[in-house]
This record gives sequence, C-alpha cells and structure tokens, in this order.
Amino acid sequence: MKILWVISAVLILSTSCTTQGKEKTAETAGLNHMTKDYGSLGKDAPKETEQWGQLAGEWECISKDLDRRDKENPQWYSNRATWQWEYVLGGHAVLNRYWQEDNSPNPVTKDFFATGIFIFNPKTSLWEAVVLNTRAHRISSKFQASFKDGKIEMHDGSGTWLVTFFNIKKNSFDWKYEVLKEDGGWKSISEISAKRKHKIGEFNI
Repeated sequence: MKILWVISAVLILSTSCTTQGKEKTAETAGLNHMTKDYGSLGKDAPKETEQWGQLAGEWECISKDLDRRDKENPQWYSNRATWQWEYVLGGHAVLNRYWQEDNSPNPVTKDFFATGIFIFNPKTSLWEAVVLNTRAHRISSKFQASFKDGKIEMHDGSGTWLVTFFNIKKNSFDWKYEVLKEDGGWKSISEISAKRKHKIGEFNI
C-alpha cells in the first residue's frame, strides 16, 4: 500500500510511467494536466525547499509491492507508475501527483491515484506533508520528514513505518516503504525505482 504521499504522499509522495508494449500514457491515465513547466524555488522561500524540489519533473517508474496475504509465502509483484513533482505556492511548497496501475493478485481498483503537498517549516527544520488517494478517500494525518545524508525520510511519529527517498540523482531516485517488525528491525513492503522522463538538459526544468 502506498502512502503518498502517495506518499500514499503523499502521500507522496503523482507524475508519469510507461513500459514497452503498453500505450497507456499520463494523458490516457487522466493526468493530461501535466506540462513541462514544473516551477522553481520561490525567491523568498526557505532554501531547504529544494530538498524535495530537486525532484521537480516527470518520472517513469516501476513499483514493486509485497502481497502479504499468504504470510508463509509472500510474493512481490510489479506495476508501472508515473510520478510528477512540481513547485507550487509561488515556489514555497512542492506538490506531487502519482498514478499506478494495479496488477496485484487482489486488485482494489484498476488504477491508483495519489497526491501530496510538502512544505518546509523553518521553525522546526522539518518538512510537513499531507496526502490523499483514491482508496482511502480522505486527507491523511500530518507527516514529518527530514533530509540527511542525501536521503529524505518521512513518517507520522508512530514509529511503525518509514518512507525513504534515496539514491537521489539528477535523473533517477529510489523509494521504499518499510514497516517495523516484531524484532525491532525494518521490513520493506513497497519499493519504487524512478527515472526522469525528460532528462535534465532536454528542456529547462
């Protein structure tokens, strides 16, 4: 299950993924509002806004999720996904939009949509975020996130799950959703590998 920020959200956290042999695009998936203008950091915005703003653009993704219904033999399955990030609120916040097909063994819906908004709070030096998606049909509780050693880690303070953006490069990044195990360790149950659809340099983003 995605949290986006879609995570769900965001949480978080909206964007564009395709694979060979299938013609489904951001437009046919209902994301025809996407453009090549993803905004920029606001002149008076906290510089830390770039920590998530560096993802501004459109990403083609492969999402892997763990089907845990059979606890003795959990199985991974893969889906295509699309993720779009952009600066909003005059460059003071970052918004994402996420679409994922659902080829799980027990699909809830054919398509999964999520969106999240992220803003850096200079008083706490932490990110704050909320997300919503087409399954829960509600706004999430407030999540917090921090940027350290090139990674973004997000959680809700419960200590039961953790979302991490890592291996962040100009044209690729990885994402994982982990849950706390009984032995105190972490277990990954959802992962995303993302590649920028339009690499930096192809047009100004």
